[in-house]
Amino acid sequence: MKIILIGSFPVCLSVYNYLSKDNCLDAVCFQELEIPNPKKNFWYTSIQKEGFDTFLINKQNISTDFKTWLEDKAPDLVLVCGFSIKIPKELLAVPKYGFLNIHFGKLPENRGPDPLFWSIKEGKKQTAITIHQMEEEWDTGKILIEHPISIIPGETHGMANSKMSYMLGELTHKALELIVDSKNLKQQSDKNIKYLHKPTEKDTTIYWETQTADVIEQLVNACNPKYGGATTYYQGSPIRIIEVAPVDSPPLLGKTAGEIIHAHPQEGLYVNCKYGKILKINTISSDAGILSGTKYVHLGVRQGHCFTTGLQRKQQTVV
Repeated sequence: MKIILIGSFPVCLSVYNYLSKDNCLDAVCFQELEIPNPKKNFWYTSIQKEGFDTFLINKQNISTDFKTWLEDKAPDLVLVCGFSIKIPKELLAVPKYGFLNIHFGKLPENRGPDPLFWSIKEGKKQTAITIHQMEEEWDTGKILIEHPISIIPGETHGMANSKMSYMLGELTHKALELIVDSKNLKQQSDKNIKYLHKPTEKDTTIYWETQTADVIEQLVNACNPKYGGATTYYQGSPIRIIEVAPVDSPPLLGKTAGEIIHAHPQEGLYVNCKYGKILKINTISSDAGILSGTKYVHLGVRQGHCFTTGLQRKQQTVV
């Protein structure tokens, strides 16, 4: 089988490794936006050195130059893993077995560009790697494989993404066996259809007054590392919280949500959340760099200060 891979590295590395070792890989395509300088890009140059054709796809050439190139290649199958440009309908019919997309979420309830973010933010205990046939609309095609994946408590977006990426070689092998028989393709359910948009600044911001400690921890994990952490404000300046840990203690009464209840250069930084549950702030990204909670205390953080949701809210010192 002659296969072209369209992918984002290193997410699709195990797919590439399997296809190249199986001698069925013909070419590798990249989204040009991710490769601003191909001659200095490790993945692009390494793949070329290994003797594979490459193509940089953008929104302007996908219906013209890329279409001509694809028709000349005449692949049996195109595998897609991490690509944000919609494939035109006329291209989907070029390969014998069409285009297969690797999606890190269950379908149809986790359609969209970053389903893993939403699964972790919403506290889901399970997601899936779904391999489906691509259609003109996003994430709507028939399902070939749905491989369930457990989300471990405390798992970050990066941890889950890496774990799932490592599984793709084996799942690629399975997909190539199944795709030759169209009976293995199953229609998506017409129930629980949900398209989850790309996370916005609002989606990655902590709302201390309304979000519980558990919800904040899930948000922080969902934002690490892809979105640089969950946004909050301290003394009017935006910072991003990268890692937190729940504190096992009785509810703390009489404190404001977002209030720093302990700040010590050795013991760390602790903040009160809704219903009096406490989170320890382990890692913060700010203008001063990526710092541990203990190092951040050295910048002048004080007990009684508050983290706030937005710049418009002036910092309060609780007395």
